[in-house]
Amino acid sequence: MADVLRDQIMSGRFGPGTRIDLDETAAWLGTSRTPVREACLTLQFEGLVQVAPRSGVTVIGLRQRDVEDNFALSAQLAGSAAAWAAERISVTALDEVRRLADGVRVAVEAGGDPKMPNFLFHRAINRASDSVRLIALIRQTGRIIPWSFFDMVPEQAGCALREHDDIVDALSARNAARARRVSEEHVINAGRLLVARMFGPQPAGDAAPLPGTSVAS
Repeated sequence: MADVLRDQIMSGRFGPGTRIDLDETAAWLGTSRTPVREACLTLQFEGLVQVAPRSGVTVIGLRQRDVEDNFALSAQLAGSAAAWAAERISVTALDEVRRLADGVRVAVEAGGDPKMPNFLFHRAINRASDSVRLIALIRQTGRIIPWSFFDMVPEQAGCALREHDDIVDALSARNAARARRVSEEHVINAGRLLVARMFGPQPAGDAAPLPGTSVAS
């Protein structure tokens, strides 16, 4: 339930100041009022909405810095997962990652929906890191990335194919440093596109790197 509402906020369908009517939302989602309220309390903890006894639930939304910070953290975690996977991945798991990368390519080139193939590809790499704690952190930061990401930023699909190939090559070579670098770049590039879509493109001279990244001189 919280995932659905979070995606509505992140995609801009529920903009800042939007009032979320619990009864109407429950009817829309085909559930009762209680799960919707519990979902709103979760979103309040995440800083996305404000829940008040009298005024109800109001969307706060996200600042640009919030999104940038989250993608910077996600990039660091994805880089660690890929680096550890490069060191720990089994032959069987590596074959699965290759198969899933092909699945993303097939979906994109056929004009289909790459959301689920992309999710499965990254999940396979995260699992190959063999770190329960790291996977938990990735799930936490990943919540802020809207499920409709490819709908919002369709140009990312083509970029993702090239970047996925780089990640698979690094894993195949058991090159942890390269796996970390290309995975971090993959997430950072996606973050820049989403920030531009949500908040408008920045002038080239004013564009700053996302936190935790640097611009090569």
